[in-house]
Amino acid sequence: MSDLFRTLDKVLVQKIGLYNELIEVMKEERNSISEYSRENLENILELKSLLLARVHELNHKREDIVQAFAQKLGRIQSEVTLKTIIELKDNPWGNRMATCREKIREQINTINEMNSENKQLINRTSQTMKKSMSWLYELDMAYTPYYSNGQLSEPTMESRVVNTDI
Repeated sequence: MSDLFRTLDKVLVQKIGLYNELIEVMKEERNSISEYSRENLENILELKSLLLARVHELNHKREDIVQAFAQKLGRIQSEVTLKTIIELKDNPWGNRMATCREKIREQINTINEMNSENKQLINRTSQTMKKSMSWLYELDMAYTPYYSNGQLSEPTMESRVVNTDI
């Protein structure tokens, strides 16, 4: 059982490291969105996707370890959680795992908040772009010599006199 404790602790520490990386990438994502840097955003989203795949792998590994604990304890897997493993009397890693568990919870909350903020920023940016395009289209329509049916219109000719003697 000692090997299971050690392996689970290792997975938790790796997960903390990956979440730290993910938080940094999400900060860069926000900057790229704010700066309208499409190329940089694409690179960051690719990196974010790779990190999320690694997190998924670690989650799968953690589930396998929890299943192994459940078998050792003679329980079904749904009854065994990280909290129950931490509270086991023969767990020499209990305090460290409890600290990791709290840190992971904080990181998940931070990631969820950042994800929500980034989505809102993307939506606001998208709305701003749509409004700008709409405004440009309306502005252009006022000066175009063509109707939507292809007919040519006579643009109004305005004349203004400029005083160059000043």
